[in-house]
Amino acid sequence: MNEPSANPLRRTSYLISTLAILLAAIAIASLLSGGFSLRVFGLRVSSHGVLRPALFALLCLGVAYHWMPVWQRGIVSTYAPRMLRRLAPWVAAAAASGVLALCWVYGTRAAGGSDSYGYVSQARLWLGGDLHVHQAFAAVVPWPNADWSFTPLGYRPAANHTIVPTYAPGLPLLMAMFMTVLGNCGAFIITPLAGAVLVLSTFALGVQVSGRATGALAALLTASSPTILLMTLWPMSDVPAAAFWTLSLVLNRRKRPYASAALSGIAAGLAILIRPNLAPLIVFPAVLLMWDPASRTRARMRRLVVFALACVPFVALVALVNHALYGSFFMSGYGDASSIYAWRNLRPNLARYPRWLWETQGAYVFVFLLALFLPPGPRPESRRLRWILVAYIAGVFGCYLFYVPFDDWWYLRFVIPAMPAMFVLSMDAIWHTGARFGPAVQTAVAVVFTTLSLTHAIAYAKLHSIVEIGEGEQKYADVGRYLAREAPAGTVVISGLHSGNIRLYAGLRTLRVDSLDGAWLDRAIDYLKSTGPSPYLVLEESEIRNFRERFAGQQAVALVDRPALAVHSRHVYVFSSDSRSAFDPPRTIPHTKGCE
Repeated sequence: MNEPSANPLRRTSYLISTLAILLAAIAIASLLSGGFSLRVFGLRVSSHGVLRPALFALLCLGVAYHWMPVWQRGIVSTYAPRMLRRLAPWVAAAAASGVLALCWVYGTRAAGGSDSYGYVSQARLWLGGDLHVHQAFAAVVPWPNADWSFTPLGYRPAANHTIVPTYAPGLPLLMAMFMTVLGNCGAFIITPLAGAVLVLSTFALGVQVSGRATGALAALLTASSPTILLMTLWPMSDVPAAAFWTLSLVLNRRKRPYASAALSGIAAGLAILIRPNLAPLIVFPAVLLMWDPASRTRARMRRLVVFALACVPFVALVALVNHALYGSFFMSGYGDASSIYAWRNLRPNLARYPRWLWETQGAYVFVFLLALFLPPGPRPESRRLRWILVAYIAGVFGCYLFYVPFDDWWYLRFVIPAMPAMFVLSMDAIWHTGARFGPAVQTAVAVVFTTLSLTHAIAYAKLHSIVEIGEGEQKYADVGRYLAREAPAGTVVISGLHSGNIRLYAGLRTLRVDSLDGAWLDRAIDYLKSTGPSPYLVLEESEIRNFRERFAGQQAVALVDRPALAVHSRHVYVFSSDSRSAFDPPRTIPHTKGCE
């Protein structure tokens, strides 16, 4: 009888396994480098995609497994799932660390536009102890709606010629806390940290649903999601809110019942403080607390009380801030709810959100719906948890189905809180479906599904140059710092998108082009010249056409037809209303770095 080592099929399986490892290495190298081409012993080896080498590696593994001896297949079937479960915490930790490092290195360090300026500037107001920005000069300005015209993006007028932030206080308060330790850079570390927490909490949620393997693979899907990555690169509230909601779902399943209820309530409260319109989601961690047949009704009620007491202070803080800034406990900075939510918004949102999910994550993302049809399994609580998570996902989407519709795919950011649960349930469905065919097939199917999902998500992220967002946003700091050096003190800058960053980085007043009455451009410039230095205009290329249309017939429209005073490479133009100040060619606004 031949020794097993002499079996030709076994030797062939070793060779094919080696080939599978080489193909897997090529797939990983392509993933990390974006593609490569090199020569090895005179042969050209190149790869510009992840999908093909990864699928061929899995195919080779399948063939090698088929040709293995029965005893060896038994070892693989036993140890492959076990190895995946052992590696799971390290996979989740690596994914979280990767998100933190990537988004800190390539993330935004500048506050501009509406959202990022609104959050960062509000953080500075919290540090200063007053959320009202006083603008007494608006009282003597002759044109109509003067208060609005001097209100930058992210703010709204209030009583006595003041302006106040429009955004909820949660994220700015977190930014202010980190700024006390890290300086201005502290404002920009929040979202990378929240992204890492979101990945780890996805892993923890997956463990609770069906085990470590599900958690680790779902964490990879979260870490690679184009929408999550994009919003982790920006200092905005979407990812922090999602991180705290996911933590709230996870924490109330801990062993210490009252401590876990308190921590879950604090996490839910912080999520509401960051995004108050998602407050209805508090129902789901509360249901998880109550839906515990192992505990008596009285014990569950006590845990619910602890949860509520931990959450209430944050809800009260939102109400107090709303009353102080907008005059009502229930009024947000966005105005009356009827101006934001409407029945007519349902149809476009129903069409857009599923399409955006399909485009960014592929059809794989909808596999989570199969979780409703999975058998109960050995742990009945898993089935209950699946149903609650499906209801939670529906609740997140429900908060935005009647919301004002938008046209760009990245407004999928609103439903980021639902994505970790979607990824967990998708991997749970794949893992349990594969189990019907044995442990080896179960592991292979889960890895194939994850590979397909990762490949689609990474390709979409590359197509839209997501990691370049930080470099692009730096234009706001560049323009503000340039004006801080070059513009005379007291200069008023007429601007739109740059109405906030010029205030933040240059300390100059800004006059909003989209709020100034269309008949008042010439007279407004004459008035500003009579009370101080000649005003500047700062417009992006995309704003110039609207500027011409809004102020058609005004002589000052010709200012944008002259050579600019300075130009930024990101198509931002600085014009002077003083004809003697123009340069030909214009100066180049230098690129800057850092958070100051």
